[in-house]
Amino acid sequence: MKTFKDYYAKNVLGIREIIKLSDFPDIGELKTKVDTGNEAYNVLHGVNIRNNNNQVTFTTAENKEITLPKIDTITIHIGSGVKEERPVVELSFILKGREYKNIPFSIADRSENEEPVLLGEPFLKQTNTVIDSKE
Repeated sequence: MKTFKDYYAKNVLGIREIIKLSDFPDIGELKTKVDTGNEAYNVLHGVNIRNNNNQVTFTTAENKEITLPKIDTITIHIGSGVKEERPVVELSFILKGREYKNIPFSIADRSENEEPVLLGEPFLKQTNTVIDSKE
């Protein structure tokens, strides 16, 4: 059984946070949704996605074009039997003053979402994080 002390030692995030991409400081602060229901990779907004061998180029927040090595491809079931293939890249970012390096993100169009970034359950587990809905 977990005690209060067990939970107290964990990182605490709110449902919405702000991150800054370490390698792309000119993009600025990015609104981020923390989603315990997302069991796949984290997601970064990207449009005009182009795969070229082991590289992926896309346009993200602030209309910034980025090219990164593609480390994987993931198939996401987005509902009603629809599947979407997404490239996966590694990004480093700063969240609440702490830098996280080489974290996997799939790239997808999040223009319909309020937040261009989604942090999912695998990242939360890896970083020993709990969510405080009041934060």
